[in-house]
Amino acid sequence: MKELNELNTSRVSLGIHVVMGAVAGYLSMFMGMALYSLGLAILILIITGYATQFILKKKGIKWWMSNGGVLYILVWLVAWIFFFNMV
Repeated sequence: MKELNELNTSRVSLGIHVVMGAVAGYLSMFMGMALYSLGLAILILIITGYATQFILKKKGIKWWMSNGGVLYILVWLVAWIFFFNMV
């Protein structure tokens, strides 16, 4: 039963990070320079990471990056490129 709980916790974390990555990609479209977009994405990643740690009661950068952080960066980049090219 403990493994199922860990799996569900990881899935929730991944889902939160995917949604926030898409939101950050959309918001990055409105930034003037790529460096500002990157800064916004990192800021949202840090806020999302701390909120996820608080909600799911998990600690540590290793857990956080492996359960959503890397996927967040990938989704943010794809969403940013997609939305940027639509303008």
